Amino acid sequence: MIYGIVSDRDDKTSLAYLKSKKVANVNIIHWSRLDVLSSRFVAGDIIYVISVDRFPSVSRFVAFAEAVLNGGGSLRILEQPYLEVGNGKHFRPAVAEYLNTLVCLERSCVQRLFSAFSFNMTGKDYVADCIAYITVGILAKTYSSDGILHRGG
Repeated sequence: MIYGIVSDRDDKTSLAYLKSKKVANVNIIHWSRLDVLSSRFVAGDIIYVISVDRFPSVSRFVAFAEAVLNGGGSLRILEQPYLEVGNGKHFRPAVAEYLNTLVCLERSCVQRLFSAFSFNMTGKDYVADCIAYITVGILAKTYSSDGILHRGG
């Protein structure tokens, strides 16, 4: 089966890309339903996504990529092919280390802000979403197709 992951950032062009990959309309799933997709796919399935910035956070991306890998599926990412997993392809050690660093950064930044300032629940949700948005943006930019320009040395 072939699936596609979308977010509110996707437009008609993104949907056209997924359709070109033979993703049926019923198999195009919003990121908020990743848990449903995780329980649905089986070995050999392919999941397409335009960019890692379609995921709500680096933590969710890493967890989903590991679920795809453990389930025998394949995750294909148009704008960050370096982050694709499946079909015998795993994260390279340097990439896995970078992902782990971003996950830890995501968590520690949120915790530090929570301990430094008092927020109500809405404020806490907003702060956590902002930090997640920033870290997933960093990941997307670092490993974009022209990412070699952004990784430095």
